Amino acid sequence: MATINQTKSQTVRVTGKGETKQKAFASALSQIQKKVIQDESTVTLQITPIKVLPIQLDEATYKEHFLFFFFPRIRKTFTVTIDVEVALNTIDLENLPFHETNSRGEALQIANFLKGGK
Repeated sequence: MATINQTKSQTVRVTGKGETKQKAFASALSQIQKKVIQDESTVTLQITPIKVLPIQLDEATYKEHFLFFFFPRIRKTFTVTIDVEVALNTIDLENLPFHETNSRGEALQIANFLKGGK
């Protein structure tokens, strides 16, 4: 039987937000799988990141107070937008021949019946 899996390359743009730089990148990278599996005609076997290209890196600083006056502290929030080139190992479901069976698991001989056979 021939191999049915294919390897292809795709670029995915993801955005993440977090209190540290590491959390922002981890949040962005965790969204890659969701973006890739939106295509329902294939089954994804493996996703391998090849290249990461930063598009936008933001750092927001704000001051917060306890009960509006006490204990001021400075907080930071990081937001990243990155393009990730991934190598995908997939199975294309539309090119696979499926055999139709009845409820008892027996193969239906529709083609033979239509040709006039039994």
